[in-house]
Amino acid sequence: MQAIANRDRATSSDREDVPNTSRKPATRKTPPPQVNCFPLPPLAEWKRPRSTGAYYYGIYVAENAIEEYAVRVNPEAANHPSSIQYFYGLDHLRWIANDQSLDIQIAVIRPRHKEAMPCITENRTATILCLFPMEIEAVKKRMSAETVDKLANALGCKPDWYEIYFFS
Repeated sequence: MQAIANRDRATSSDREDVPNTSRKPATRKTPPPQVNCFPLPPLAEWKRPRSTGAYYYGIYVAENAIEEYAVRVNPEAANHPSSIQYFYGLDHLRWIANDQSLDIQIAVIRPRHKEAMPCITENRTATILCLFPMEIEAVKKRMSAETVDKLANALGCKPDWYEIYFFS
């Protein structure tokens, strides 16, 4: 009886030959890789803003792109007005990103945007899906590359930094 009591009081260093089965193996997954939002806008553009000077990483939204996306993911949406399709499509994009802060804003279109993305047809301003602002905390906590790829594929254009024309 004394031997059993002594064995139970033994420290872990005394019991090197006994495996520790009470401890669960580590199951923590590494987070998915974040989107590569670099390079930042050119310094000359940054120093001479055309409007607010606030930059967001976002995806260009062509005319009726959100409505068309809504019908693609839910063909029944075609039976509803375009305003309902718009809200359904935007809500579905928020669901994909698991981020209710995704918003549509008006952004300044620069020549570098049109050169990099021929899908942009507007000349001065266009609508974009704002993913996150150019702020230290937001960039540190930016969404995953996989999520941004899903959003870009849904809207048919790649993301970039845009200066917000005005906040709506």
